[in-house]
Amino acid sequence: MLSDLITSLTTPMSPALRGLGYLDEALDMRRRAGINRAAWQPHLDHTRRFVLSVAEKCRNRNKAVILGSGLLLDVPLAELSAHFSEVVLKDVVCFPEIRKQIRNFANVTFVEHDVTGVAEHLYRNKQHAMNQLPEVMPPADDDAGLIVSLNILSQLWVVPRAFAARNLRGLAADQVDDWCRQLVASHYEWLCTRPGDVCLIADHAFIKRDHHGTVISRDTTVYGLALPPPDASWAWNIVPPGKDARSASKELLVGAWHWSRPLASNRD
Repeated sequence: MLSDLITSLTTPMSPALRGLGYLDEALDMRRRAGINRAAWQPHLDHTRRFVLSVAEKCRNRNKAVILGSGLLLDVPLAELSAHFSEVVLKDVVCFPEIRKQIRNFANVTFVEHDVTGVAEHLYRNKQHAMNQLPEVMPPADDDAGLIVSLNILSQLWVVPRAFAARNLRGLAADQVDDWCRQLVASHYEWLCTRPGDVCLIADHAFIKRDHHGTVISRDTTVYGLALPPPDASWAWNIVPPGKDARSASKELLVGAWHWSRPLASNRD
């Protein structure tokens, strides 16, 4: 599509993130969001409401960090801008039309950020013909009063795994599985240690149904990560039933969590 080509040419990205395939993944998400907007809307509404409910409970409103800002479809940006002195949106891709939206808010900025920390090393390994998976490292600390992990937990492994499968030879399947499991677990563990308020919204399982509505498969989307009971939950109809009998539908089971830990300044 012409619009995808124009977006590809005008979206600033680091060579590593572009080389791994994050731009193509984001373009595909934009296409699917347009096609399935009505089916996705309940999920988007649930997400925005939960984020806002957490924001209203925050004790420290100096800064909110959104990990996985994406297309801003599930980000209540105007409300967060009003609630916090600063809002930082972080993701691997920010399309030009999204940057234009962000410019409407003086206290909102975007930062290109790979939350897994492995993209640069993975890309470099491929460039140097090193068939190794990089060590999973937690990101640096952040002084935000609120950190939101927004519908990304189940996606952290998708692009890195596909890139490794295409470019790194001789890796055992169980080795790759363990690495992907670490990507998911590391992000969750990092969130659990953050001071201040944390909001996690993530799908954790999928269900596929045939055109009769019969379940044909279901499995975890987070490599079996053990999560506590969510504060809220809902189903995301990510692939609505098709128009022909061969199409399967797919729904994601989504959980939303909020927890808080004492800020450093309150520990005296």
